Amino acid sequence: MAVQHSKNRKGPGGGFVFSTLSFIVICAALAFGMSVFFRVSNIEVSGEKRYSESEIVAASGLKSGQNLMLVDRAAVGERISQKLLYIGGVTVSRRLPDTVVITVDESSTFAAVETDNGTWIVDRNCRVIDKRSAQKQADSVIEVSGLKGVKPKKGAELVVAEKDEGKLAYLKDLLTAISEAGISADVSTLSVENTANPEMQYLDRFRVRFGKDENLDSKLGMLAEVIANLEETDKGTIDLSQNKKAQFSPD
Repeated sequence: MAVQHSKNRKGPGGGFVFSTLSFIVICAALAFGMSVFFRVSNIEVSGEKRYSESEIVAASGLKSGQNLMLVDRAAVGERISQKLLYIGGVTVSRRLPDTVVITVDESSTFAAVETDNGTWIVDRNCRVIDKRSAQKQADSVIEVSGLKGVKPKKGAELVVAEKDEGKLAYLKDLLTAISEAGISADVSTLSVENTANPEMQYLDRFRVRFGKDENLDSKLGMLAEVIANLEETDKGTIDLSQNKKAQFSPD
């Protein structure tokens, strides 16, 4: 009886070995391609105002010729934020084949806070920017009262005594809400002395009371609605401490 021999018979594990070798070859080819072709030759910057494009690129630490795919975007953003303190946010992205795009969001809300080492400027996140005597002119500086910073350090978050930590937390929330509402230029003072009912001076016409640290975005929305229904000459107190209700008391 004739015995047929298969020409396609493979040795044990032959297919697995071939697949593994193929995978290694493909990976090596990809790595070689990335190292040769995807290199940084262009850095684009958008959103800059206070800082020049060259200052932002220098702070990024990016160099022409480095591997685009190996750029640590988080680290680039962190370097820029740490060196250029008036920048509030950084987004770093890649655009093949050779471009890194840096988009900066400059802080627009600044507050002046008393510390044990003079008055310092902080941004909306209470990050210490500069001592007031050396401060570059900001678009808006809100005078904060009711808490005191301790040993301020540029680029670091404001530190306060343990008894003031609740005030600091509320201050951050207020500055963030004010910034996002786009009204920081119209706020002159902000007091967090009483965390149950902080106050701000708004438009030089209104004393605004917030109540508890909750729903601040909604409260600022109510504030805008109340003022829209008042006369331009009206002055007084606007109480936002009541749930979903704002009350105006004229002077």
